[in-house]
Amino acid sequence: MARTWILAALSIILIGFGVPAITIYSAVHYNLNSIVAGIIVVFALAVAGLLGVIGMGLGWEMLTGDVASNAITPEEKEKLNVLRADQRATLEELDDIVAILREIRDVLKTAQD
Repeated sequence: MARTWILAALSIILIGFGVPAITIYSAVHYNLNSIVAGIIVVFALAVAGLLGVIGMGLGWEMLTGDVASNAITPEEKEKLNVLRADQRATLEELDDIVAILREIRDVLKTAQD
């Protein structure tokens, strides 16, 4: 979610500052019509402002969303318990594998000496 907010903020900054800067640069150095440049600048600033307002509204809604919608259902609890049991079993198997590998290491060390 933070990555989405960062990308949204960067796009707003690019639209709000980048487009007007490039437009003014083009108007000064490449003789772009000043009326067209003004229209482009105003439009870019309006779009950036609108995106900023929408982004703040959506961000606020995500932060202060309904707490009841975040409640875990019984089906989700059951799935979570199954996943936890599977993880525990996997970790136990890995512990067994580590013990076997240590035994193999010890045997190899004694055989080397």
